[in-house]
Amino acid sequence: MGVKIGFVVNPIAGMGGRVGLKGTDDVVDEAKKRGAEPVSPGKAIETVKEFLLENPRDDIIWFTCSGEMGEDELKKAGVKDFKVVYDAPEKTSSDDTKNACEKFLENDVDLIVFCGGDGTARDVFSAVKDRIPILGIPSGVKMHSGVFGINTSAAAKMLHEFANKRLTLGDAEIMDLDEERYRRGEWNIKLFGIAKGIVEPMYVQVGKTVFESVSEDDIREELAEHIMDEMNENKDYLFLMGSGGTIDY
Repeated sequence: MGVKIGFVVNPIAGMGGRVGLKGTDDVVDEAKKRGAEPVSPGKAIETVKEFLLENPRDDIIWFTCSGEMGEDELKKAGVKDFKVVYDAPEKTSSDDTKNACEKFLENDVDLIVFCGGDGTARDVFSAVKDRIPILGIPSGVKMHSGVFGINTSAAAKMLHEFANKRLTLGDAEIMDLDEERYRRGEWNIKLFGIAKGIVEPMYVQVGKTVFESVSEDDIREELAEHIMDEMNENKDYLFLMGSGGTIDY
């Protein structure tokens, strides 16, 4: 029996960050007004194409969603045989990601591959919990969770290794940044849950330390102290620093 992969794309992930909105949650219309273009479809296509180059075997069974939530990307990447198990509406939401993952579970997939950011990871985890492993193709504005490949090539490599049963599975933190508070200048990251992920330090983004929240002032102060230490130890070096609130410290 071949490897069964659930494949879902969040078509709006990453759009907000491209136009200075610090995230896309709940601000899709505003992002589009500012001229934001979809980011995740291209990332998803790139990953699958690279995976197929390394893994030309025909025993991979793909399960996906209609349209831009997966079907379109698989076709453009060159996947000829796949099963659409969820009919996505024209305007998608987080509920569609969750519903798609539930369909994947019903079809007993071995791995869910998703393209998006921390918000998408949270939605996938909400439906899947730790029942099967998940792998993220990085495309969002913010990615602090430990289920993402460090880039599309890394995600493709891990998918290849998983298909050939050469990777170890383990716990991975699902983190999320409160975008509303982030837009107000606050950095508040919370642990959402522990998923089953792929343990491969070379390819997987290391999840941030688990914590409830950290104040922006504390973070800036620690950064400033570190930079001052570097300056004191390397007095013959020229340090170039860009604009930002951290410099005030």
